[in-house]
Amino acid sequence: MEKTKKIFKQNITELLNAQGTDEVLSEAALPAYAHKNPVIDHIFWKRLKLASDFISKNCKPGGKVLDFGCGTGVFSYDLASKGFELTSLDLDLKPVELLKTKIQFPASINFIQGDFFHLEFEPNSFDAIVALDVLEHIPLNELPAYLDKFNKLLKQDGYIVISGPTENILYKIGRKLAGNDFTGHYHETTIARIKEVFVSKFKVVTLGKLIWPFTLFEVFYASKK
Repeated sequence: MEKTKKIFKQNITELLNAQGTDEVLSEAALPAYAHKNPVIDHIFWKRLKLASDFISKNCKPGGKVLDFGCGTGVFSYDLASKGFELTSLDLDLKPVELLKTKIQFPASINFIQGDFFHLEFEPNSFDAIVALDVLEHIPLNELPAYLDKFNKLLKQDGYIVISGPTENILYKIGRKLAGNDFTGHYHETTIARIKEVFVSKFKVVTLGKLIWPFTLFEVFYASKK
């Protein structure tokens, strides 16, 4: 992940310095990946490392991974560099297209722009599904439908890796201190509520809580019961 971080942080910084940000780029967390504050830097890159290390350790080399809400494509890039085959989905691939002008993404990544429910994938076709800081954008009452489709697409021995913000008081204070690009107004729920929905349908294990003991973010994985 350190090599990936060096490549993306430098190029995202150059991109934002040249053209600034907007709603799409902020929601894809570009300002966070390039932030100079060491705490913000640690949180956003550490959660990626936890997820990447887990998949690398627990999924077979060359396995198929669905990157749901791929944002900048940074996580897809990291896993593809480790030999995984990525299907990387987002409603708006603008961040990826901008970064493609600076970064050469591996050919093993298939980027798809579109609505998850309007796309057809083979059942039981993914060794892992990742949803990093994306499910909090979905209204809680709509979340079970996404989990049902994840369950359909995931292999029996596969894993879903999820991260998201706690939205607790310390997180909200930190977000204000971080600047205007971190309002989080597009967040519909919290990682705790997301986890409750997963527990009702999957086996769930916590991978990490960032930053202990304040728990600003949490990363966990889910597997079939």
